[in-house]
Amino acid sequence: MSEGKRSADNRLYYIGMQDQWYTFTLFQLQAVWVAQAIKGLRVVPPVAECHEEITKWTGTNPEVTSCPYKAIRSQTDYLLRLQSDTGFKGEFDAYEQFAAWKKSKVDIANYRNKAYPSPTTGTLAPIHKTPWFQLMNDDVDTYINGA
Repeated sequence: MSEGKRSADNRLYYIGMQDQWYTFTLFQLQAVWVAQAIKGLRVVPPVAECHEEITKWTGTNPEVTSCPYKAIRSQTDYLLRLQSDTGFKGEFDAYEQFAAWKKSKVDIANYRNKAYPSPTTGTLAPIHKTPWFQLMNDDVDTYINGA
């Protein structure tokens, strides 16, 4: 609110989300959307329309929070919506990778010892020479060079 008003007159933006799967990618696309709005490159919808959109997304919370795969799908849909809105180029749909990663986290002690593909390039990460629980030195040289 500004100056005691009940509205910020489309001058207040929130960037973030709780319990993220996409983290930095999501923040990046949200920031691009906001920057476009501030620069006048996008028209911010009227307040009533913004409230409808917020209600639509938050209305899915009970269903989404009941299942991690629905949460991943919802965040993927939101991310792809931001990508479409901003015209930002890139391959951001990582639903399959996140779902596979979520399944592998069932074995919490060993999921970090597996390789996962990059969502943008598809390149499979190398498996570290030392099992994660045995890797007591986390400096850059040890991590990068597998010493």
